[in-house]
Amino acid sequence: MPLSFSIIERFTSEYAEAMRDKTLLRHDRYHMLSALKERLYQAMRDYETFEAELSSMIKSIEEAKTYEELGGCHQRSVAGVRNYFLEEQTLIDVHDLFGHIRDAITARVLCLVEREMEQDGLGPPPVEYAWVGLGSEGRNEQTFVTDQDNMIIYDETNDAAISEALARSLQNYRMTTNKEEPRNKAGVSELVASYYGELARRVVERLHVVGFSKCKGGIMPSNEKWRGSTRDWEKKVRETLTEDKKTLELLDLIILSDARHIYGAKRIFDVFLQRFYAMLQENRAVMKELTQSAVFMPTALGFFGRFKVEAEGEHKGKLNIKLHGWAPLIMSVRALALAEGLGDTNTLKRIRKLREMNLIKRELEEELVDAYLLFVRLRVMNQINEPDSNNANHVDPNALDPEAAGNLRKGMRVVESFQKYINEMLLFGQPF
Repeated sequence: MPLSFSIIERFTSEYAEAMRDKTLLRHDRYHMLSALKERLYQAMRDYETFEAELSSMIKSIEEAKTYEELGGCHQRSVAGVRNYFLEEQTLIDVHDLFGHIRDAITARVLCLVEREMEQDGLGPPPVEYAWVGLGSEGRNEQTFVTDQDNMIIYDETNDAAISEALARSLQNYRMTTNKEEPRNKAGVSELVASYYGELARRVVERLHVVGFSKCKGGIMPSNEKWRGSTRDWEKKVRETLTEDKKTLELLDLIILSDARHIYGAKRIFDVFLQRFYAMLQENRAVMKELTQSAVFMPTALGFFGRFKVEAEGEHKGKLNIKLHGWAPLIMSVRALALAEGLGDTNTLKRIRKLREMNLIKRELEEELVDAYLLFVRLRVMNQINEPDSNNANHVDPNALDPEAAGNLRKGMRVVESFQKYINEMLLFGQPF
């Protein structure tokens, strides 16, 4: 039985006439409330059973000895969340469940890779590091289909003992695996970078085996761009935001603004994020670019409220709900949240905070939440109905019933109104 307030709504609907009857005796009222109690009790028992199963799954993940075991856990988890969603119909729980499950899987993969590297003679991590989620993982908005969007930040060190031990380990590893010629005079930072380059490569491969597809855009720490020491990362951000060297692109800065700590030394991540946000907000030109990229991103609404669909190709006659609905919404919410210095990365939490700060009214908050849930629901239902298709982000508006099409049109109008509001609030007349 679904754990939602619909239980009470259905009860009040069924007993509406009786509840208005002023002649009911105490026995009648007792029997009616007993019926409600039984329904609530059943829903609570179902919830407790589900939570026990979830805890058991997390424990299995934490104790897994192989990547094959973790892959099986991931497959069973996806199936379990699918069944849960089809009964409960709550997208917020889908995000939350996948966040807990995939964070646990990621943490276990990292533990296994660390152990694997020790067994291969590379030793334990030479310095502390943080594994960070980006994209939907960073925002805690994952659905049934996921790919890898991650970065690594590791600590600085000048420890000569670490340098000597790590140099021997890396030299032996390279010689036995023919990876590359050993370097005899590498500095500490180069040695540590080599270690984390190897760790990143292995983790990306192991996550792929487990069921997390590789990012087509290369936003993975196996790509040198997405890993580095605290000093490396601060240099990348500083060169981009204060020295105008374009070491990072605007898209990279947008991606970093959704970063969330997953595993390792949270202290390292927190320090980086604090410095990143400080430099970002001080750069008015970049903040303007970021805002413009959000407010000028088109929805799929054309003239007279008609949907703009693809004219040819595999998705002819369909609209891309991710690119022309969901993305403009989260980009716009992010832009306003960053301008106001909000630390949350989750879109719905950002919306709530904006309303709590009186930057948007409650009515707009509700409309934005409804639009977000609608766009994500359409994508999720595609993922469930066509799990092996490339169709997850595309919707045929002609296949929707009039009410559903009307809701989709309303959602996109809400996004356009919000974009206009942000444009007037953050861009119009501002001395960038």
